[in-house]
Amino acid sequence: MRIIINTGRTVIQGSHVDKKNSPEYAHEASLIRMNPVDMMKLGVETGECVRVSGDGVSTVLRALEDPTLEEGMAFLPLGPYANYLVPAATHGTGMPDFKSIEADIQPTDQQVTTVGELMRGLGGVPYVG
Repeated sequence: MRIIINTGRTVIQGSHVDKKNSPEYAHEASLIRMNPVDMMKLGVETGECVRVSGDGVSTVLRALEDPTLEEGMAFLPLGPYANYLVPAATHGTGMPDFKSIEADIQPTDQQVTTVGELMRGLGGVPYVG
């Protein structure tokens, strides 16, 4: 299924931004909020894993039902997962487009990708400390 992802802050994600190694931060940043009808079409329930792919990258996130979102739209908190999925192009502005990111989403039996795996996948190293 093709979706449009918008990113932004959540209260939980923002309150743990200085603790990027914490389980709470990783959990919140890895939740993709979706319209319940889209989740039904995909055959996934809240808490189940989905593979999100776009712009040559792919990662596994946990789906969360959010009836405030329109069909075809999803929301992903800012953080390592959003940074991984957002294309790097800045169109001369110096800031990537964190809104209206086109992606494909499908159910998966795989587990959520860890932040360390994301960092290593980009040629970096996991957060320390």
